[in-house]
Amino acid sequence: MAKDFKALVRVRKWALDEKQRELGEMLRVAEHLKEQRQELERALKAEQKVATENPQTAGFAYGNFANAIIAERAALDQQIKAQEDKIDAFRDEVAQAFKDMKTAEISERNRVAALRAEEERKEQETLDEIGARAATRKDGLM
Repeated sequence: MAKDFKALVRVRKWALDEKQRELGEMLRVAEHLKEQRQELERALKAEQKVATENPQTAGFAYGNFANAIIAERAALDQQIKAQEDKIDAFRDEVAQAFKDMKTAEISERNRVAALRAEEERKEQETLDEIGARAATRKDGLM
C-alpha cells in the first residue's frame, strides 16, 4: 500500500507536468498569433505611409491591400479568440490535475504520519512496560 500512494503521487505529478506543458504550448501559439497580428498592423502602417507619400502610384493598389489586411486581421482575431477560449478551458484541467496531485500528496503525508504515530505508540508501550517492570523490581514486588 505504501508504494501505491507513492506511485499515485508520481503519476499525478506527471499528469500535472504534462498538462502544464500543453498549456505552455497553447500560450506560445496564442502569443505567436498576437505577434502575427502586430506584424500585420506594422505592415498596414508602413503601406499607409507609402500611400500618403506617393498617392499617384501607391493609392491605386492601397485599397486592395487594405481590404486584404482587414480580412486577414479579422481571421487572426478569430484565431486569437478561439485560442484564448481553449486556454481558459484548459486552465480548469490544469487546476484539477493540481488538485488531484495535492490530494495524493496529502494522503501520502497522512499515511506516513499515521505509521509514525503507530510506531511511536508501540515504542511508548514498550517503554512503559519496561518502566513498570523496573518500578516493580525496585519496590521488591518481583
